[in-house]
Amino acid sequence: MNQQDHSRKDVTLLDGGMGHELKLRGISDGTFVAGVLANENLLQASTVEAIHYDYLAAGCDVITTNSFVAVPRRMRECGLATDEPGAFHRAAVLIRSAVDRARATTQVAHDKMPEKQKKIAGCVPPLTECYFGDQVPTIEDMLPEYLMIVSTLVDCEVDIILCETLSTIREAIAILHALSKSNTLSRHTPIWICYTIKDDNPNELRSGDSLMDACSQIIKLASSLKLPLEAIGVNCSAPRAISKALLSMSRFVAGSDVKLCAYGNCFQTTTSEWMASLKGDN
Repeated sequence: MNQQDHSRKDVTLLDGGMGHELKLRGISDGTFVAGVLANENLLQASTVEAIHYDYLAAGCDVITTNSFVAVPRRMRECGLATDEPGAFHRAAVLIRSAVDRARATTQVAHDKMPEKQKKIAGCVPPLTECYFGDQVPTIEDMLPEYLMIVSTLVDCEVDIILCETLSTIREAIAILHALSKSNTLSRHTPIWICYTIKDDNPNELRSGDSLMDACSQIIKLASSLKLPLEAIGVNCSAPRAISKALLSMSRFVAGSDVKLCAYGNCFQTTTSEWMASLKGDN
């Protein structure tokens, strides 16, 4: 095996964003809710599957469920549910339909690309507006919602639990505790945890929490709970910030079995600049 082959073997390539691809293909309401509803829309589900397939055809090894906003409190905020039980049920249905779209795609891809690795990552997102750490609830308040999300994904037998765009350490703590309380299958499903970091200070999460503390606490907690933490990383941040963060994280995880994961934003402005503009408008 030459060096190039060995390098590619050690890299797992994730897909790109689903929400913006759906927008480009005409599915949008400005809040990304239309995108998650497309999973169960007979006329739009094929578009979701087409995007999944395009990522696999482009060389990706993993596709992520189109369920980033399928969380109970979002269901109530956008009028898809009127009470808490209804919100939990509606979110679970949308998560299952998102897994169905991903699985249908991998089955088609298996017939056309039988030699290719094709895994499904179940999305575990923030429960509130992305990036704003001051809006994140307490661990105790998050547990019921995260327990529903991870239990649904585990029941659907996704290949990876992908916890992404977390701006606080307590979100990751809540997710791991939820996984420890869910179906026993969760103890065999690899877990990836990715934080979003400050674009101008990659050593901090957007909440101000230390990135190194976030890594240290989660590695220790996953070990104590006997959960299969396979990777930690950073996402939804400027590529230059991610590159700097990975240098620090690589030294931190050296010698362990934990891998690194990274995928950035490609916006014209950084997320930090966008957040600052929102404060200026208020």
